Amino acid sequence: MLADCFRVACLLVLAGVGGVGYSPASSTEILTPIHGNPARESAKDASTAWNDLNLTIRADRQSVDLQQNRLVAEGNVRLHLAGGHLAAERVTYGRGTGLLTATGAVRFRRGSQYIQAGSLRYNLENREGELRDVYGVINLDHHTADLDFRVSPVRPTSRTKAVDPDEPWVELPPMACPVLLRPLGTPARAVGRATQGRQSLVPPLGCPNPDGHARYHQDLDSLPAGVSGSGPAPPELDSQRSGPVDQRVYGITSRTGLQREYHLDFQDRYRSGETENEEEGEDREDPVIPAAFGILERSLEPDQTRGGISHWRFQAEAVFLTPEAWTSPLVVLTNDPLTPAQLILEGRDSQVREQSDGSLILTSATNRGLLDGRLSVPLPRRIALDSSRPSWALLSDRNRRDGVYIERTLAPHSVLGGELILSPQLMLGRALSGTTDAYPPGHSSPEAEPVRQVISVGDLFGLDVRYRRPVGPQGQLRLRADFSTLSPHHVPNRTRAEANLSHPLTLPLLGETKATLSAAYHFSVWNGSLGEQDVYTAFGGFLEKDYQFPQLGSVRNRLLWRLGLQNINTTVFDTKDLSGNTWRASGYVRLTSTLPIWQGEILEDSTQALRYVPRPIRPEVSLTTFSIAHSSSYDDHSGQRYYTLGILSDVAMGHFSRPYLDYTKLSIGGSVSAVEQISRFGFDRAIDLGLLHISWTQQLVGPLLLSTSMSYNVDGRSEKYGHRIDSLFEIKWQRRAYNVGIFHSPERGLTGLRIRINGFDWRGTGTPFIPYTPSSWLHDNR
Repeated sequence: MLADCFRVACLLVLAGVGGVGYSPASSTEILTPIHGNPARESAKDASTAWNDLNLTIRADRQSVDLQQNRLVAEGNVRLHLAGGHLAAERVTYGRGTGLLTATGAVRFRRGSQYIQAGSLRYNLENREGELRDVYGVINLDHHTADLDFRVSPVRPTSRTKAVDPDEPWVELPPMACPVLLRPLGTPARAVGRATQGRQSLVPPLGCPNPDGHARYHQDLDSLPAGVSGSGPAPPELDSQRSGPVDQRVYGITSRTGLQREYHLDFQDRYRSGETENEEEGEDREDPVIPAAFGILERSLEPDQTRGGISHWRFQAEAVFLTPEAWTSPLVVLTNDPLTPAQLILEGRDSQVREQSDGSLILTSATNRGLLDGRLSVPLPRRIALDSSRPSWALLSDRNRRDGVYIERTLAPHSVLGGELILSPQLMLGRALSGTTDAYPPGHSSPEAEPVRQVISVGDLFGLDVRYRRPVGPQGQLRLRADFSTLSPHHVPNRTRAEANLSHPLTLPLLGETKATLSAAYHFSVWNGSLGEQDVYTAFGGFLEKDYQFPQLGSVRNRLLWRLGLQNINTTVFDTKDLSGNTWRASGYVRLTSTLPIWQGEILEDSTQALRYVPRPIRPEVSLTTFSIAHSSSYDDHSGQRYYTLGILSDVAMGHFSRPYLDYTKLSIGGSVSAVEQISRFGFDRAIDLGLLHISWTQQLVGPLLLSTSMSYNVDGRSEKYGHRIDSLFEIKWQRRAYNVGIFHSPERGLTGLRIRINGFDWRGTGTPFIPYTPSSWLHDNR
């Protein structure tokens, strides 16, 4: 994608200067791109795609150098083509060599893409080129449309169908110059920090550089005076202290990022109908623990990956373009919109290639992540920049895979109009022990108890298969099969699978309603103090609608209803006996009302508001009430009906911007349930009829965050009265660009590591995030 962006900029320049020799020289020219040298067929072909588009070029001076047979535009050169803008101080095109150059504060913008460099050289004959001292912003969500000039609208034209020269020009922002970092201590101390490369990533031509721009000595001779250091000097910072930086970004919003969980030891669960792209905390029927008391249940799903990063900033010492790829001796990227960046990806001797599916693969001699400019983390040599999942993972599953295993996620494949993702697995725990205790003997039934037995070759391997495809304009089909073994003797017993087809329907009186057809084989449900409950087969359908009422004053009201019909085969309560295929009809209604009692103001300074968190925190106090009605009936005339009333208070104080104790969130709530008829099955049995829920999140020091969440049974008639039925404890290193946390749930036997890289959207160019320390300052510091 970057290579496409650079090539588009080069063709734009070519289209502009290619007609200079055939129009009167003036400050503004309206041109149709042509070539005056028919012998240069490849260069001519390269511009053919632009011949139908009107183009405007503006410069202080335009001329033809007859001696060197080249076209020249210099002095505030501006080019416009179909929504793309390019600026430089000097542009030349050699008609005999096909070499195009742009020098001095080179900037290119189109849509969400922005590139700047000190200089650009591109040979249209062999389609190879070079950019020096590069910085840019790329948005992978829009790069296809942004760089497709053929389908883009041209600028407004006059009656003669030419571009209207009176239309105001879009001014490109001035060069974004890196911060100059003044060291303290010895040069070794300054260079030794993790932000290495700041002597290599020098300010481009057009930015101040106390060391001068010796590498541009050939270009400086022909540039107007003062260009080598144009614009105000960036701030000088101490190597140990930060100061104000002109961020040049606005409208920062947080979006779903990349999350990965590594579970060290857990009671495995596999919930039907849940996928990695669903948001945390999504409402769903839970007859035991109301949704308002959910303890991060979605985030407790084992080893899940969600989201991806599509908005990046990057810097490069130099970029070398070829028709196949682009390479760089040093490239750094960040997902962080602010400077200094909290998370940096650094690649040495790197190459970026675009795959057939449009994804970008970064391959380097060495890759590493830099956390807060201090901690260096080795990374794989091959990284998919816009992939939503890592390619390799070391995971652990005690119950179904006998411990540690390696998973390799392959690149998605297009199959039958959808996306197929395969993740083969190698069971290290089984390979080391030579045994497994995850399966019942032989061809036993699924509910039989597992026994220790010698493994076969197939037990060393597993496979996770995921498939999704759109159905109609708004529907989606999702399929998943999880094989913890490939041994024919054990596949039927522990394989888990699900199919889910969802599509909105427009129904009389009800309006748009979500319809879902689902089928699942062998999954588990967490049911409060009963713990894990197995469901072996289930298929059926649901209708549901989530309605947000108009606000009544400051009160927000939300109604969720769901109707379902399923055929299930599950265990009878307090036994291991299977129910057989049983039809279950259910209805569920929940009304939630939230009253904001008090709201504070968010911080206006984004560098303070987003110091530790991806979105600004608003201090507030609120009160939420909810009422639930549930009814289910089975084909044996049994069933269950219960009614729940609950209340939850939330208090959030502080902005999480100061060094310590600047954020506290406390939630306290309770619920009571009345049961008319109780289910004879374990997975949906209303068991905890009185609940007390407490959760507390506290900033300790800097980004260190402690979070606890607990639910207690307070039903005096229950055998579990006073028992803690569910809990989660987590300690987290919380940063704007990423967070790392270790969590533990004693009741679920779950401990793990959660890593999240946050995604952002923003507007503006930002400021180069790798500071520069001039070598002369290092010498002065000796």
